[in-house]
Amino acid sequence: MTRRNTQRNRGPRRREPTDLKPSIITASIASVVLIGLAMFIDNRESAPQWALILGRLHLALLYLPIGFFGVLAILEYLDSSKNGPRIGKACQIVLDVTAIVASVSALVGVLLALPGGYNEALLDRHRWLGVLLAIFAFWLVALRHRARNKSRSGFSLSYHGALAATLILLLATAKDSITLTHGTGYLSKGPNTSSMAEEEPLAIDEADIYEDVISPIFEESCFQCHGPDKQKGDLRLDSFELAMQGGELGDTIVPSDAEASELIYRLHLEIDDDEHMPPEGEPQPTEGQEEILAWWIQAGAPSGGIVADLEIPGEIESAILAHLSNSDDEDVEIVEKIEIPRVPMKAWEDIAADVDALDQEPNVSVLRVALDSPAVRVKSPFGDDKIDDGALAKLSPLADNIIELEIGFSDLTNEGLSIVSAMPNLEKLYLQKTDISDEALTHLKGLNRLRYLNLYGTQISDTGLDELFDLPSLTSLFVWETNVTKEAADAFKERKLAQTGVKEWEAEIEALKARIRDASILVDTGVELEE
Repeated sequence: MTRRNTQRNRGPRRREPTDLKPSIITASIASVVLIGLAMFIDNRESAPQWALILGRLHLALLYLPIGFFGVLAILEYLDSSKNGPRIGKACQIVLDVTAIVASVSALVGVLLALPGGYNEALLDRHRWLGVLLAIFAFWLVALRHRARNKSRSGFSLSYHGALAATLILLLATAKDSITLTHGTGYLSKGPNTSSMAEEEPLAIDEADIYEDVISPIFEESCFQCHGPDKQKGDLRLDSFELAMQGGELGDTIVPSDAEASELIYRLHLEIDDDEHMPPEGEPQPTEGQEEILAWWIQAGAPSGGIVADLEIPGEIESAILAHLSNSDDEDVEIVEKIEIPRVPMKAWEDIAADVDALDQEPNVSVLRVALDSPAVRVKSPFGDDKIDDGALAKLSPLADNIIELEIGFSDLTNEGLSIVSAMPNLEKLYLQKTDISDEALTHLKGLNRLRYLNLYGTQISDTGLDELFDLPSLTSLFVWETNVTKEAADAFKERKLAQTGVKEWEAEIEALKARIRDASILVDTGVELEE
């Protein structure tokens, strides 16, 4: 009788720990099923449309296991602390959901990978890390079932160890996911850290056309989808040989035919077009870079060669200079453009004979701008036959008709540039890599239509900028690799902006905006409301 009373006084018997067998069986079955399905899907030779559609769910689901595991870690910490809330049931629910979500995410991820287009070794590792992560989640469920009725002080060490290992596995899986999506080194890159950002600008007479110009453009805008880690459409652009192989759509680059090249076609589509490359939201090449790519393809897509040794149109050379210096399209760019009327030109019939005569000169090339215009463009060809003061003087009969003069890399002197002062309609002047100095710039003072001036690699200094200040149409000035200081260039730009009145306009616009913001309207009906 006493023994029975004693047993009654002890209260209800403590519940025995839940049987571990069902949890182990569930985890084992889940592991076999996951591995089997992943292997079955991975071995399919083609991807049906439904698989591609389901595979895209991976892009939405992949973040859920990361979030759930993070929440689980926080809940477990709170549940295991001595004074923390008793939230073991919440931990179990979160873990159960995590295991299911991780499994679905892994399987649809395998579907997403079916079309290929990624680095195979990296893709395989990420695929099986994802499957392994889902399996770990199911075994965590089993381990937690085993330990859920233990006292808090004796909470399963094996469960905590397995959870820590799973979190490490999660980080490894997430890192591979980021590499597949954004390319190698994405996590270590800071803002605006292009391959050229920390390097000294490369001179045009040292730069290789592919390695230093074309390849960096591809790297900035194309490697994310067509590089060593990811090859959408079976296209790789991380080397010249691979770029020339093209992709599944055929010839990405057709040497000497930019219009037939898929690369140029995709670049020129509207940005919101599904076929536009790079896709909307990704880094886009600048207008200058697009022009460089089109010119390069049209020139035969050379695999190398020093830029200065190639025959490059002036506008393309300017774009290359801006690209090499990792700057905007111009070193100094003035916003406002002032239109100055042209001085009447000679009729084409009056200068045709002179043009024909100059075409016989080895160091001068004269090109008519359009069939309906007598305006001409004069170039000094690359090679040993460079234009000099004597050849430049022979342009006198065409002085009124010259709108563009490309005489960079020539043997021009300060005195020889005096002939340019007699070209009233000149709009673009290329003097890069000549020996001219500040003294020569006095000959440009009367060029009221001159809007573009390239002085890259000359001997001009801060003093020379003063000679250019009164040119009313000047909007673009290149002074890279000269003796001009950054402070002087910035001051010149500010003075030119002030001269055009842009600064005053900006102030007026801001004042008008403020008035619009503060505007109020009083409507008086003349009727008093009764209270």
